Amino acid sequence: MTRAELERELQDIQAELEEVEEMRRAVLGQTGVHVGARLLQQHRARFDRDQARLEARVAEIRALLDALEQGSAQ
Repeated sequence: MTRAELERELQDIQAELEEVEEMRRAVLGQTGVHVGARLLQQHRARFDRDQARLEARVAEIRALLDALEQGSAQ
């Protein structure tokens, strides 16, 4: 992938991470709606998985960008 493609993907993933956090707050932060404990655990687990997957991809892309930067500095 080119640097521009990596940077674009990084931006997309960071936006997706923000969406996951917004959904987490919207679903888990509800105080006026009764949601069963089991359902809350399922949502929390899904949000945690999504967040971990996205954060891992962000780290991967940043490592690739760093490698590109190191390669161009030499």
